[in-house]
Amino acid sequence: MPVNLESLRLWSTRSTAKTTIALLLTMGLATPPVTYGQTKPAALGPVGTVWGGQHVALEVTAEGATLEFDCANGSISKPVELNSQGNFSTDGTFTREHPGPITRDGNPSVTATYSGAIQGNTLKLIITTGPQNESAGEYVLYRGKPGRVMKCR
Repeated sequence: MPVNLESLRLWSTRSTAKTTIALLLTMGLATPPVTYGQTKPAALGPVGTVWGGQHVALEVTAEGATLEFDCANGSISKPVELNSQGNFSTDGTFTREHPGPITRDGNPSVTATYSGAIQGNTLKLIITTGPQNESAGEYVLYRGKPGRVMKCR
């Protein structure tokens, strides 16, 4: 019986490729394509998630987060990332507000560091501002709760 060498070569190549892929997957040296492009969940939650506490409200945005305080507002311009202990530290801006008319120079924003920790649905937030790292407050926020903010207008 004559053997078709071309058919034998194609069968051998396909069989070897399938066997090689199966072996690599079994050994953990290759990953299925469905895992590509997956990212870890955002620490503060998806866009639109709210956190609130006494005198503070935080809402997650596509860029990071916006914050409202009784007499200030702030922003975080990138997603918050937690370390292995659930702590974070990220840069943003902080703008003090005051009642009455706005002065000629307005209310200038200053650089701020937002740091703290997340445990479950509780966020402990510490804010420092400016080159001297002045304290702008410490807050406890809860995921899904509205903030109790009384704007000073």
